[in-house]
Amino acid sequence: MEATLYFDGGIRQGTMAYGWVLLSPNDETNILASGNKTCGTGTSNISEYRALIAGLQGSIKYGVDTIHIIGDSQLIIKQVTGAFRVNKLELRLHRDHVIKLLKQFKSYTIKWVPRRENKLADALVNEVFEKRNNKKCSKKQRKQYRKKLKQQQ
Repeated sequence: MEATLYFDGGIRQGTMAYGWVLLSPNDETNILASGNKTCGTGTSNISEYRALIAGLQGSIKYGVDTIHIIGDSQLIIKQVTGAFRVNKLELRLHRDHVIKLLKQFKSYTIKWVPRRENKLADALVNEVFEKRNNKKCSKKQRKQYRKKLKQQQ
């Protein structure tokens, strides 16, 4: 099965969050799976890596064997493709985990896009921060929010 993975990470007031969405490559309005979560404290680069790792793990669980990865972090994309060296140990560990996960796919592509072309994953990150600010988000609110996301595509 082939799919497209969009991922994004972010940080607000020292708290990291990430989001990822798995789409059908033939119909990018068809969301196959998605996830978002707060992920502790750290840097935006760490949150981007955690988004990619969570998205790859979700893709593997979904049964994807050919994946097209799209993200708006040039650093992460270039480190994973080998265009940039990884100097910081924590980032190297995350990059190595990504490489290990990529070996489970029959084939993959990975490319950078501007932030404006990564709206779905970005919106999932923002949803995490909004939930944190509102403290509680009802199931109905989450459903409405996700519906709005699909319409923004």
